[in-house]
Amino acid sequence: MAQLPPRDRALLHLFDLPRERLQDSPPEAATQEGISDSLDIPRTHVTRILRPLIAEGFIEEEKERVVGKDRRLKVYSLTSRGLSRCEELIDDSSDLTLVIVDNNGRTSTRVSELLRERRGIPVLKVLESVGKELHLIGAPGRQIRSNVPLKVPIFIDRDEELTISSNFLVSKSTALVVFANYGYGSSTFLKKVAMDSTKLPLLWHDLQEGNKLDDILGSVRAFAGDHDCGTGDISELKEKEVFLCFDNYYDVSEDVVDFFFDMMRSLAGGKGKMAVAMREETPSYSRFFQRSQVTRGHVVEIHLHRFDEDSAKAFMGENLEDDAFHLIYRLTRGQPLALQMVKEGDEKSLRTLLPNEEVRFLMYLRTKKKGQ
Repeated sequence: MAQLPPRDRALLHLFDLPRERLQDSPPEAATQEGISDSLDIPRTHVTRILRPLIAEGFIEEEKERVVGKDRRLKVYSLTSRGLSRCEELIDDSSDLTLVIVDNNGRTSTRVSELLRERRGIPVLKVLESVGKELHLIGAPGRQIRSNVPLKVPIFIDRDEELTISSNFLVSKSTALVVFANYGYGSSTFLKKVAMDSTKLPLLWHDLQEGNKLDDILGSVRAFAGDHDCGTGDISELKEKEVFLCFDNYYDVSEDVVDFFFDMMRSLAGGKGKMAVAMREETPSYSRFFQRSQVTRGHVVEIHLHRFDEDSAKAFMGENLEDDAFHLIYRLTRGQPLALQMVKEGDEKSLRTLLPNEEVRFLMYLRTKKKGQ
């Protein structure tokens, strides 16, 4: 199945919302910000997609008070015409197949069968997975607690590093530490490991959303409570088969460093595993382990670097003109985050990484397609 156009993706996103709407007020997912997060596109692109859908009578726009927000925001909902279009997309895809990957392994199924047998799975997610694999993270049997929304990331290459992480998960090592400079994909890599390489119950805590000790303790204790640990103490997770992941470890306080040191010591020799995505430039005094622990195999390190040209080419797509690709690769130096911004046309974010002149040139280069 060809990739769904952005306007159809937006309609299907809104089609899925009534299944989740349990409050009197609309959820944040019905706002421009929510649509941007769901479709993984810049906020400026959302406006361009929604405006013609409103004009053509597929969706309605209203200002309402949104769950968790202090002020009224623009929210969007389907009209009867929009609903008919979504039903048409589902009917057209009903006989197409996709591969389901869940706790029971891999199975092939048709779209119609999946939507009938597993009600509640977002239709957008299903239709976007036609001809590919659909990973049902958090399917029955797996517990996930996270302080941020989690989804399987777009992932290219890193085969050697994935092998190291898979070996870690079945080893006697306690901690996996993924190092990378900003924008080089440590968060994406750790999500890939956490979501696709193991079925262990998962705690995911993003330190960008809570880097104070109380924030981290709250997540860990709640997770421990999920697993019948009466006191909520980290030591009680030692003999539990669980995976504790912490993202964006960088600028942390001394008490947080001490907590991670104690956590690793508490889990050592048990069944519980921990993993941390850490900035390469994190100073030695903010690291919670010593070189000797790496040497003895208690800690496994992975260092991520820029994409090589083949990986970058696969990420950017084969339709990009060869000369344009080589210039893009040189200007971005193969940095995954910069390449993603170029691919999505996210000029505003790219300006935080590169000079204005280079950004303008990159925005031009991304339009150069083969055969034009």
